[in-house]
Amino acid sequence: MMFDDTALMRLVIDLSAKRLNLTYEEIMEKFYHSNTCKHISNKATGYFTFAPIEIVELFEEELSAS
Repeated sequence: MMFDDTALMRLVIDLSAKRLNLTYEEIMEKFYHSNTCKHISNKATGYFTFAPIEIVELFEEELSAS
């Protein structure tokens, strides 16, 4: 179930693109298919309460592990 996380996801995508030196489109594709994105939309995880930079760091860890 998707909650109103659009602003948070946009911030995460923008920060990730800058930190990883990838285009917005490349990061958006990777992010929307990631477990990190799924966790943001799941209220039980509490990810929606995290600061954008914390989510970016989790996303970067996920990318480096794959």
